[in-house]
Amino acid sequence: MQLIIVGAGPAGLTVAEGVRRLGVDADVTMLSAEPYPPYAPPAMADYFSTGREATIFWKGKDICDRLSIDYRSGTKVTGLEPDVKTVVLDSGDRLRYDHLVLASGSSLYAPIGGTDLAGVFNFKSLTAATNLITSVKTGEVESAVIVGAGFIGLEVALLLADLGVAVTIVEMMDGVMPAVLDPETASIVLDLLHKRGVHVRLETKAAGFAGSNRVEQLDLESGEGIVADAYIAATGVKPSIDFLAGSGIDTEWGVRVDDRLMTNLADVFAVGDVAETPDRFTGERYVHAIFPNAVAQGNVAAERLAGFDSVYEGAESMNSLKHLGMPIMAVGMKTGSEERRWRVGDNLRKVFVEDGRVVGFRFAGDTSGAGVLRSLMLKKADVSAIVDRLAEPSFGIADIAFRVLAS
Repeated sequence: MQLIIVGAGPAGLTVAEGVRRLGVDADVTMLSAEPYPPYAPPAMADYFSTGREATIFWKGKDICDRLSIDYRSGTKVTGLEPDVKTVVLDSGDRLRYDHLVLASGSSLYAPIGGTDLAGVFNFKSLTAATNLITSVKTGEVESAVIVGAGFIGLEVALLLADLGVAVTIVEMMDGVMPAVLDPETASIVLDLLHKRGVHVRLETKAAGFAGSNRVEQLDLESGEGIVADAYIAATGVKPSIDFLAGSGIDTEWGVRVDDRLMTNLADVFAVGDVAETPDRFTGERYVHAIFPNAVAQGNVAAERLAGFDSVYEGAESMNSLKHLGMPIMAVGMKTGSEERRWRVGDNLRKVFVEDGRVVGFRFAGDTSGAGVLRSLMLKKADVSAIVDRLAEPSFGIADIAFRVLAS
């Protein structure tokens, strides 16, 4: 069997590891546009901050050799021809597959103008991030403006601040990480950013990056311009699916898949940041671009390729900020019909409940018991008997045991 994996991120590499572990008889070819061994994008900030390679190349730089994979870095896929089961490369070469896994990841989504100007950076790939950090370390960048206060925007801001750069974040919403944080948790994060020297301008909408050939300033819709040494777009991500145009594959925002992670095309899977899957709690279908989902999907695809009847139960929402000086966790939904709250200073624990079941929680500082809460949430367990204890720092396994014994 000829298996081709498009993409070498956590999802694609997990598929490759899985088929080898499960003894699938396959010649595996992995294609990556990046000139690096397979790496973990969430570890980039730590890598540039500490220089540790063990986190970013988390399976080792020689993983493809150890798995006997034909790894082709610096190779871009430009098309898919499902009728003859081939992928088209930027070189013009065509590779035939028996099974194909789309794990092409995501790229910058920037709904503002000027992102193609020279001098506009992003932090979506190791290549792009290296260009930015090199400019900082060579002394070219002493000030930076970042558009977007989502997860990536905050990670970049903290990294640059630690490297001595004066950082301003521009965010059009009224809080940081607005997609995943409730207002109270967001206010704690904002205060921590200010303490780290990061200037944040909320409710400030960017019109676009301005300049003739090279960016000269960030234009705001108010008419103001912000000048800096570096301009960074952190406005979001989109699945990398442009190469699928004309292939007949079913796409919306990402590649639509069923609970086997199969696309509408025979023998074609999609996993990771490119796969559009249902949320396991809301049922809403969208792209869940986080590391744990990518690995879970990669494992399911590998098991299907090995002949197992595995199904994907759905994605979950889970984010954590580790570089603020205080851990921040955002898991599941950020609202519920009931809320349990505990706070001492900047230590905040909020648990959201719907119909007697945990649907999400937000922690700042004390994250004890997070694993127990997540397990209850995934199992959709009835927590009515212990609901008043959910947000307390001492909540844990003992509470679950008591509930079982009491029943």
